[in-house]
Amino acid sequence: MTTLAIAWLLAPFLAAFLTALWPGAGRPLALLCALATVAMAGVAWGGTLPLQLLGPLGVSLQIDALAAPFLLLNGLVAAAVVLEGARRPNPGPFLVVLLVLQVGLNSAIVAVDLISIYVALEVVGIGAFLLLGLGGDERAIWLALRYGLVSNTVMLLFLIGVALVYQEQASFALAGAGRSSGIALALMAVALTSKAELFVVGLWLPRTNAEAPLEVSALLSGAVVSAGVVPLLRLALAAPVLVPVLQGLGLACAALGIVYALMETDLRRLLAWSTLSQMGLVVLAPAAGGLYAVAHGLAKSLLFLGTRHVGGRSLAAWRRTPLPTSARWPLLAGSLSIAGVPPLLGFAAKEQLGAALTGPLAGALNVLAVGTVAVYARLWGAPGETPEHPSGPHPTGGLGVGLLMAALLLLNLAPGARSLWGDWADGSLAWALLKAGMTVALGVGLAALLDWVRSLGWRPWNLPQPEHLDALLGATVVLGAALVLVLGP
Repeated sequence: MTTLAIAWLLAPFLAAFLTALWPGAGRPLALLCALATVAMAGVAWGGTLPLQLLGPLGVSLQIDALAAPFLLLNGLVAAAVVLEGARRPNPGPFLVVLLVLQVGLNSAIVAVDLISIYVALEVVGIGAFLLLGLGGDERAIWLALRYGLVSNTVMLLFLIGVALVYQEQASFALAGAGRSSGIALALMAVALTSKAELFVVGLWLPRTNAEAPLEVSALLSGAVVSAGVVPLLRLALAAPVLVPVLQGLGLACAALGIVYALMETDLRRLLAWSTLSQMGLVVLAPAAGGLYAVAHGLAKSLLFLGTRHVGGRSLAAWRRTPLPTSARWPLLAGSLSIAGVPPLLGFAAKEQLGAALTGPLAGALNVLAVGTVAVYARLWGAPGETPEHPSGPHPTGGLGVGLLMAALLLLNLAPGARSLWGDWADGSLAWALLKAGMTVALGVGLAALLDWVRSLGWRPWNLPQPEHLDALLGATVVLGAALVLVLGP
C-alpha cells in the first residue's frame, strides 16, 4: 500500500511529462489521475495510512479521515473540468499545468510535516499562477502576477514560522507546532488563512474569479482553496489555542462574504464572495469541516461551469433573460445545495456542521444560513424559455456538469454523510427538514426585501473594495500583528 500511495502521488508528474510529449494522451491521463485520487479517498476513509520517507526529518504523509473528503473533492472537480473541456480540440498547456496542480493539491492534503506542506503549497501556487496566465492578455497576466505576489509573500512568512518551530523543537513535525511560540504559530496561520481564502488576506479571490476562465474559477473555488484549508485544520488540531482564533476569523469571513455577495451585481463576483463566506464556515469546527468543504466545492464548481450557458453576468438583467432549461439545472442544483436544501449534499453537510457547534456559534450559523439562502435566491428568478420566445441555441451541460450534479445527490450515501442519516433515525430528521424549510423561507424573504429596497433607488455599490494589491499586502501585515498579540510571543 505504501508503494501504491507513492505511485499515486507521483503519477500526475509522469502524466504531465507524457502529455507534453504526446498531447493527445492528456485527457485520458488527467482523467485517470483524477479517478485515482477518488479511489485514494476511499482508502483514507477506511483507515489511516502513515508514511515516513527519508528519515525522521524527511517527508511525513498521512492519508487519513481528515484528508479523505478533500481528496474526494479534488478528484471529482479535476475530473469534471477535464470532461467539460473534452469538446475543445486543442487544450494547449492547460492539461499539463492541471496535472502539476493535482500533485501539489494531493500533497498538501496528506502532508503532516511543515517542510512538505510548504513545498506542496508552493507547487499549488505555481500551478494556479500558470493557469491564471494562460489567457495571455494583459488582464490575465496581471491577475496571475497579483496572485503570485500575494502567494509568495505569505509563503515566505510561513517558511520563517517553520524555521522558528525547528529552532524551538528541533523537528519539522506538525505536532511540534502546537508546542511552539505564538510568533511561529501566527506566521504560519496568516499564510494558511490566505491559502484557505479567509478574511482578510484571502480577498484576492473575488476579482480573480471574476476575470479568470471558467475552468480555472471552478478549480480555484472548488479545489484549490478547499485543499488549502487542510493544513490550517491540521495546525488547529495540533495547536488548540488556534481554534477560537479561527472561529472568530471564520465568522467575520462568513459575514463579510454574505454582505458583499448580497450587494454584488455581477454573477461571477457573487459566486466568488460566496466562496469567501463558505470557507469561513468550514473552519468553525476543524474536526467537522471536511464534509462541508466537499459540499461547497462540488456545488461551486458546478455553478462556475454552469455559467458558461448564461447569456450575461449582470444580475440586474437576470430576471428578464430567459434561461434554457438545460442551463437552469446546474445553476439550481449548485445553488440549492449551498443553500442547504434536501436531498442535496449541502443539507447533510450543514446539519453535521451545526451538530458540531454549540452556544453562540450554533446560533451564528443559523443566521448566516439565512444570509446564504438570500444570496442564492437571487439566482432563482430567471424566467424559463418558451416555444414562442426561445432564448437561442439550446446548450447542453457536458459530462463534467453531469458528474458534479450526480455527486451532490449520491454522496449523501458516503461514510461521512451516511452516519448522519443514521443519527436522524430517532425522528430528528423531521426537525432538520422543518429548520431547513424555515431557513429557506426567511432567506427568500430577505432577498425579496433587498430587491424592494433596490427598487426604491438604493445603490449597493458604495461598499469599500478591499481587493487592491496594496490592501491585500497591508492586510497580511495587520493580521499577522494581530495574531502575534492574541497568541503571545
